[in-house]
Amino acid sequence: MADTNTGTIETTGNLLFYKKPEPLNSDVHGNLGITADLKHPYTFAKNTQIVPITVAEFAAAALCYPIIFAGTDHTPAAVMGLQKDHNAYVDADGMIPDGMYVPGFLRRYPFVPATNNGDKDNLMVCIDRDATVVTDKPEQPFFVDGKPSDFTNRAIEFIQNYEIETQGARNFIKVMEDLDLFDTIDVNIPRASEDGKSLVQQKIGEFVGLSQEKLNKLSADKIVELRDNGGLMAVYAQMISQANWQRLVSQEMKNPAPGDTIGAPAGKA
Repeated sequence: MADTNTGTIETTGNLLFYKKPEPLNSDVHGNLGITADLKHPYTFAKNTQIVPITVAEFAAAALCYPIIFAGTDHTPAAVMGLQKDHNAYVDADGMIPDGMYVPGFLRRYPFVPATNNGDKDNLMVCIDRDATVVTDKPEQPFFVDGKPSDFTNRAIEFIQNYEIETQGARNFIKVMEDLDLFDTIDVNIPRASEDGKSLVQQKIGEFVGLSQEKLNKLSADKIVELRDNGGLMAVYAQMISQANWQRLVSQEMKNPAPGDTIGAPAGKA
């Protein structure tokens, strides 16, 4: 996979922080590899407000972040910031707090899948050539004696598995669309009233999520079908994740975007 002769290369999914993806090739990248930036591991994601996730990640991500569905294709995503181009969970040192789930989309960097000439069955692996961890003095080389190293083979396996999970997410989204479970949902957080004597709900934005009301109207047969195919657990995980908006507001106050105040979340992205 790492040495496929390339035609027209199309990366799959959202690129976000990938600046210069190149098909991994021993002729071009034979002397390159990775030297991990242990002091600043996630600096590349500091301007990424929402991060795509797969449905397989819902259970873990729901414990930490609000999960929304972004864009016209309803891509599942973890909201990691309230301000555009700001990730509240990546601090000045490029660290994500201990105990917070790190989405696979971040863990796979600087690798990214691509297709050759639009052939989805011809999956390739690219690297972000501009990634600061890619170097000609690597701790983990991409190639050894012209062949993919063990490190690269593990990365390829991760990318392959991630693409399988991504297809699973597309299937889940199609089911949600067919059941008409998507809806625009307000984000409200409790704030002190003007007199400071009570709490009032303040709307800070809106997003596309799954509707509890619409779920409750499904027939018993549809609910059983969702349960049996694993979709019901994902639905509830997404709904439960909404409890994390308040946590995100608190995190934004700890690590605010420069010059910004608390604003709206990703909204109807």
